Amino acid sequence: MLKRSLPWVLLLLYTALLFKVMVLKEIPTIRIGHMIFRFGGTHEGAPNFMPFRTIRLYLKSNSGWFISGINLLGNIGLLVPVGFLLPFALIHMNWKKALLWAIASGLMIEGSQVLLHVGIFDIDDVILNGVGVLLGFGLQIIFVKLFPTTASPAA
Repeated sequence: MLKRSLPWVLLLLYTALLFKVMVLKEIPTIRIGHMIFRFGGTHEGAPNFMPFRTIRLYLKSNSGWFISGINLLGNIGLLVPVGFLLPFALIHMNWKKALLWAIASGLMIEGSQVLLHVGIFDIDDVILNGVGVLLGFGLQIIFVKLFPTTASPAA
């Protein structure tokens, strides 16, 4: 029973944390030396429906490499645990289902930001969040192969 419910509990707790951080943007101001990072606040502007527009701007480092890295890696990295935990929580998880969860996760985050007026819709964030879920799913597959007796997914 614990083996079956623990992944769900972890997934729900992490989802709540993601909602707090990515949707409500309840992140404290971070100070590194002379730099101050404020992630919260309401963002207004036109939505981005053109894939790779924002990603391309970040890769060209118009915002500086550090800020670009935080945005790109943050949008990917924060969703890796979701992709890692899903196969433990769901029966018969495969890459096609992981892809659907990846797209749905990004759309739910971006849609929630728009509905709550705390952000603007950016298809690139959906793409980056999806990459994070798929990366986590791939890491879970590797993990189970490395530790087959202690880490088998839900059956």
